[in-house]
Parts: sequence; structure tokens; C-alpha cells
Amino acid sequence: MISHQQHHHSHKPLPKRIILVRHGESAGNLDGTAYTTTPDHQIPLTPQGLVQAKQAGERIRQIVSGLSRDWKVYFYVSPYERTRSTLSEIGRSFSKKRVIGVREECRIREQDFGNFQVEEKMKAVKKTRLKYGRFFYRFPEGESAADVYDRVSSFLESLWRDIDMNRLHNEPSSDLNFIIVTHGLTSRVFLMKWFKWTVEQFEGLNNLGNCEFQVMQLGNGGEYSLAIHHTEEEMIKWGLSHEMIADQKWRAHAHRGDWNEKCSWYLDSFFENLQESDSSDEEENDELNGPIPLPEFGSGRGLLLLEVDGSSLIPQGSSRAQTSCGSCDCGCDSDTTFSITLDCGNHDPDMKEEMKKGRLALLAEELRLQKNVTDDRLERTKELTTEVRKASSQYRKEVEKCSIGIETCEEAREKAEAALVDELKLSALWEERARELGWSHSI
Repeated sequence: MISHQQHHHSHKPLPKRIILVRHGESAGNLDGTAYTTTPDHQIPLTPQGLVQAKQAGERIRQIVSGLSRDWKVYFYVSPYERTRSTLSEIGRSFSKKRVIGVREECRIREQDFGNFQVEEKMKAVKKTRLKYGRFFYRFPEGESAADVYDRVSSFLESLWRDIDMNRLHNEPSSDLNFIIVTHGLTSRVFLMKWFKWTVEQFEGLNNLGNCEFQVMQLGNGGEYSLAIHHTEEEMIKWGLSHEMIADQKWRAHAHRGDWNEKCSWYLDSFFENLQESDSSDEEENDELNGPIPLPEFGSGRGLLLLEVDGSSLIPQGSSRAQTSCGSCDCGCDSDTTFSITLDCGNHDPDMKEEMKKGRLALLAEELRLQKNVTDDRLERTKELTTEVRKASSQYRKEVEKCSIGIETCEEAREKAEAALVDELKLSALWEERARELGWSHSI
């Protein structure tokens, strides 16, 4: 049975396409030393990058216009200079009539690699990342891809609220297209979150080229898929496995909320040799729509009712079956067999206590994790402080050596000056004696 909330949500007009665009070629893409003197968010596009962005805008317009005459676009953009410039060039292909609006969104910015980046040090750090794993490795003073995943997840929640509350004021008859101008890793994390890809699958993904874009298009059944617009060869180039591509093809025709039983990573990647069904289910398959008798429990009869809506089942004759249902509306009958709906658990003091303990345990676990993160950062700060002190001590020693060298040079200069004065005096004395003996400059 579809709830009122689901029914309400299903009638909200969904965007026809969600297009992820990587920025054009930047100065940092050409020369990694640019990051040593220019903050990452201020790295500009190259002239080639500007051309790429303009051409990308033309191609995107051709896609979104398609067969529809009534279409609109809404832009989300990372606050970095290179993404803002890319958006500006893409916008040349659209008129004000077609653009509903644009929003600068900090949560889709580039992964934070730290502040000014020393090229040689970054090369060593990125080699370490390959060994550790690209998703969980956190750059010193920066972020991991897992950190980016958290903020992209938050952005997706806001995006869905924009759709659900119609904050964009889009007419239901118009084909709405979201265009997200962002960065390579952020795009990969966005797709990972949307399509529920695993960390292992993320590790196999490749970065997009400059101004390359990916089109998630809405299928007839209400699911988004890359396979509607893109070819299998393109998806292979991006690093999607054959299973991931098969899932994209399934999504192209699937109805929203359907379960893809052939999608192996939903279950098979987490369990080994998971059986298709219980043996008892196979034996009693023809009785699923009626009451299923069970063996007797103690001195009382045992009977289990299977409800169509999947309510919880409790045998009559057990200790729980002898208690009353409280104020629930399940229509419990204490004389014969009965079924208890999921709402009955709300009146069970033991269950409520367990749920309370569960919440407290989750809170304690969250606090413990936060403490671990804080301890790790404190430890890194201590290590950095120690390194700074060592470097400072080394610099002090070098300064002292230089001071000693300067003093030695100064002493040598004074001795040389004194020796020169003595030589000048001796020369003057010999010149005076020579003159006394009749020598002159004219001789």
C-alpha cells in the first residue's frame, strides 16, 4: 500500500535531466606548480579552457532542447574561479527565457587538498593515497573523498527539497534540466551516492576530461539512468563495470522504487552463498495467503497468521500472546488466534527500553567517533608542531653558522686592511730612500 507521503511525492514534477559538468582546462591542469603560489579556489581557466566551456554549452543546449519546445535549465555551481568561469561560458548558449536561476553551492566544491601545495610534496602524498585507497585517504590539512561524500549527501537532500517544495517555481508542463558545474572527484562521488555504488566500485572510476559531462536522464518509469543518453563504450571509459552498466540499462526502463534483483552488489557483495529462500517457504508456498499452522507451544495451541501488509507475527499460546494489545487499533482477540501489527511494539515497555538503549548506544558511538577524530587531529597538530620546532632549531643552527662565518670574514678583512697599511708605509719608506739616492719618476 502506498503511503500518502509517497503518493504526494510521486506527483512532483522531476527534472528531465541532471547533467554533471567538470570545469574547463585550468592553469593547475597545465602546471602543477600553480598551486604553490595561487590558492586552489583562485586557479583560473586557460584560454583553451574557455573555448572548451563555450563548446560544452552548445552541446548541452542541443541535448536539453531535444524534441521539446518548452524546456528550462537551473544551474548549480561550485564557488571556485574555474567553475564560475566555466558556467559563464556555458551560459552564452542560453537565453534568460530558458534560465530559471543559478545557485552557488559550496558543498559541491573541489576536494580540499590543503592550502598552498608544494609540488614535490603533493606527488609523494598522492602516491601514498594510491596505496591507502582514494576514497578514505585524507590529505594532510585537507579532506578525503569520504568527507566529500558527506557534504555531497547533504547537497542532494537540499536538491530533493528544492524539487519537492517547488522552490524553483517550475511549471509542471516544462522539461526542467539541472546543470551542475563542479569538479571531477565531486562528480564521481555524486554518482556514487545517487546510484548507491560501493567504495570498491568508486575506486575503479576514472576522472572526467575537462568540460566533459554526464547526463542522468529520467526514464519512462521514473528512474534516472546514464544509459539513456550515453553509450556503453562511454560508461566503460568512465570506469563502470559490466554489472554497473547492466544496472544503468535496467534503470532506463525501471519504475521508481523497483528492486533490481539482478543487481549483484545489493546483496552478493555483502553475503556469501545467500540462499534464494527458506526451505519452509518452498514447502508451504501455496499457503502464503492464508493462516499457517505451527507446532503446539507448551500446553496451548500454536497458530500464526501471515498478513498481506507484512505485519509482525506472534504465535498464540506464547507468553507474549497472552498480553493485551493496549490502545492499538489492531483488533486483537484474546480468545482465539490473532496477529499483531507493527504499531503494537510502541506499547511494549521492554521494546521501548531497548529502543532507548539503542539510541543511547548510537549517541555514545557518535561521541566516541568524534573524540577519535579530535584525538587524531590533535595528534597531527602535535606532530606538525614537533616538525616546526625541529625546522626552527635547524634554522637557528644555520644562522649561528652564518654569524660565525661573517665574524671570521670580518676579522680577515680587518687583518687584510692592517697588512695593506703596513705595505703602503713600507713602500713609502723605500720610495723616500730612493729619492735620497737620486731616483725620480722621470728616470
